[in-house]
Amino acid sequence: MSEQTENSNEQTEAVKLPIWKHALEQMRLAGIEYGKTFTAEWFEEHLRTRRDTMGFGLSISEIRRELEWDGYYLSGRGQKGDQFVVMLPESNQDVMRGYGRAALDALKRGVILGTNTRLDSLTANERRKHESLLEKLAFKLALCSKAGEALKALGKERADEMKQQKIQQHAKDS
Repeated sequence: MSEQTENSNEQTEAVKLPIWKHALEQMRLAGIEYGKTFTAEWFEEHLRTRRDTMGFGLSISEIRRELEWDGYYLSGRGQKGDQFVVMLPESNQDVMRGYGRAALDALKRGVILGTNTRLDSLTANERRKHESLLEKLAFKLALCSKAGEALKALGKERADEMKQQKIQQHAKDS
């Protein structure tokens, strides 16, 4: 059989670009559910790149970000690069906590950088913009820090309230 005939007999798959969207679509067709695993080979095939490339990692990040809109978190942690797992819903709390810590850390780092920037090296206009941005970041950091403290206090207050209710219930039952 000639090469031309072979090529005409082959069916080519239309792929949506960017390629990670195509892979995500294929995941959805395969069925996404908590606890489901997808092998690294599966992703290599659908992303059309090897797992040791930057493109692979960036595509996985984009897929992960999109899946978060559906309430799923795709993790490769602890899988030795062989597979990715759609984490169980109770694991989302840990991911959320991590995102919160990263956001707070980023705000702190922004304030540190902004506070320690040599203002005498900036033009008057750049300095005004810099100080305005620093003020906004510092305000956001303060709000986030205070909100965290307030939530901790509410949590402790609620726990104390529940403890008192249990004590009262136990006293009634005795």
